[in-house]
Amino acid sequence: MKVANIEELIFPITVEAYHLLYENGLVEEKAELIEGVIYSKMPKNPIHSEILRRIMKFLYSMGSDDFLISSENPVTLDNSEPEPDIAILPPGDYSKSHPNSALLVLEVSNTSLSLDRKKAKTYAKGNIPEYVLVNLIDEKMEIYKYPKEGIYTEIRILSKEDLFTSQSVKNLSFSLDLFL
Repeated sequence: MKVANIEELIFPITVEAYHLLYENGLVEEKAELIEGVIYSKMPKNPIHSEILRRIMKFLYSMGSDDFLISSENPVTLDNSEPEPDIAILPPGDYSKSHPNSALLVLEVSNTSLSLDRKKAKTYAKGNIPEYVLVNLIDEKMEIYKYPKEGIYTEIRILSKEDLFTSQSVKNLSFSLDLFL
C-alpha cells in the first residue's frame, strides 16, 4: 500500500475527545487541535513575543466596544481548537464555552510558519472572515480573506510598508513596519 502523505495515516479525533484526553492528563498544556490532530505548540522566541506584545498594545489602544481581544486562547471550530496568538472576537460572554468564531485571527510566525500556513484551511473551514499571518522570516503579512467552502478565496502578500485594512473589524488598519 502506497501512501501519498503522512496525513492519510492519521486517525483524527474530535474536539470532545481532545478535551477528555486533556482532562485526564494525556495531552500537554502547550498543545492545540488542528484538523483532528494534536500538535505541540512551539516555544516562542523573544522576537515573536515582542512583536505580539506590540500588536496587542496597538489593538488595546483602539479602545473599542465593538470587539474583544483574546490572546493565545482556544477558538473551538469543527474538528479543531487552535489557540491563535490573537483572536478578535465579537462582544459576548465566553465564560461557559470557548468562542466558536472570530472576526479576525492573527498569528505571528517565524519558527512555525508551515503550520501557521496550514491553519489557513482550519480558519477558512471555520468561516473566520480574515486571517492575518505575520511572517517574521520574510517581514511580510499574508492576508487571507473571504472563506468559501473551506478555502480563502483571496490571499494577498503585503510588504512591511503596505497598509492592511480589515474588512471585518471596524477602523482596524496597520502596516507591519509599525511593529518591527
